[in-house]
Amino acid sequence: MAESTKVLVTGGAGFIGSHLVNGLLESGYSVAVVDDLSSGQLRNLNHQATFYHCAINDPKVLQIIQREGPEIIFHLAAQSSVRQSTLDPVADADSNVLGTIRLLSAAAAEGVDKIVFSSTGGAIYGNPDTIPCDEDTPPNPITPYALSKYVSELYLDLYRRTYGLEYTILRYANVYGPGQDPNGEAGVIAIFAGMMLRGRSPNIYGDGRQERDFVYVSDVVEANLAAVYRGDGRTYNIGSGEPVTINQIHSQLQECTEFYQDPVYRPRRAGEVLKIALDSTRAAKDLSWEPKVSLEEGLRHAVDYVRANSVRRSARARFGANP
Repeated sequence: MAESTKVLVTGGAGFIGSHLVNGLLESGYSVAVVDDLSSGQLRNLNHQATFYHCAINDPKVLQIIQREGPEIIFHLAAQSSVRQSTLDPVADADSNVLGTIRLLSAAAAEGVDKIVFSSTGGAIYGNPDTIPCDEDTPPNPITPYALSKYVSELYLDLYRRTYGLEYTILRYANVYGPGQDPNGEAGVIAIFAGMMLRGRSPNIYGDGRQERDFVYVSDVVEANLAAVYRGDGRTYNIGSGEPVTINQIHSQLQECTEFYQDPVYRPRRAGEVLKIALDSTRAAKDLSWEPKVSLEEGLRHAVDYVRANSVRRSARARFGANP
C-alpha cells in the first residue's frame, strides 16, 4: 500500500521534482527530499515533505538514506543544462555520474528496493535516423549532459546485476508546464512565454525548424507513479511522439500571449539536437501510460502560470515583500 511506502526524491525542489513530490503525497506516500537548491527553489516544495539541503554527491546522502529508510528512490537531481555541460564537462560528470554512483552505492548498502531514474530522451539519441524513435534506437550522445545520463543508465544496470538493486529508467522528451523558470536557459516554452509577456521578442537559435517532442509535467508525474511497481529493469520513452518545430511553438505562444512580434534568430548552438520525437508504445503497453495533456492545452496552462507569477512579482516589487 502506498500509505506505508516511504520514498526519497532527489532534486525534489526542482521543476519536475516538486510536481512529483506533490503527486506522491497526494497518492499517500511518505516523502523525503534531497536537493542542493542549485536550480530548485525551496518555495516550490510541499511542506509535508521532509527536506534535506544536500548535494547528491555529498557523503551525507548515505546518512539521509539510513535515517529515512526509503523503499523507492526517485532520482531526478542533476546538472541539467546542456550548454553548461559543454562549458564544464567535469562538473557535469561530478554531479550526474559520480552523484548517481554515490546514490546507487548508498541505496544498495541500505536495502532500497528500487530506483526510478529520470533520464533524457530528448538528448540521449542524438539525431536518430527514424523519428519518432523507440527505446531500441542506439544512444548517440552529442553533449556531455546526454553522455552523463547514458553512463548513469549503464551504472543502474550494473548495480541491478551485481547487487539486486531494481530500477526503471524514464527517458523524457522536453518537459514543460507550470513552475518552469522563465528566466533560466532551459525550457524554451517558459522562456518564450516570459519574454513575450514582458513585451520582448525571444531568441531562436538556428532557423527555428529544429523539431522537439514536448510532454506536459503532470504526464511525467503519472509516468513516475506508474513505474513504482512496474517496468523493472526496463527503459521507457516518455513523450508525445509528435515532433513540433520551435517556429511552431513560437507561433502558438503568440496566440496565447497576444504578442505578435517576430523572434530574433541567432546562430545555432553547438551540440543541439536537430530533430527528435519519442515513440512511447512500450510505456503504453507496460506502464499503461500515455500523455493526456495536449500541447494546446499545456501551452495555455504554462502561459497562465507565467502571467500570474509576473503579476505577483510586480506586486511584491511595488509594495514590498512583507504584507
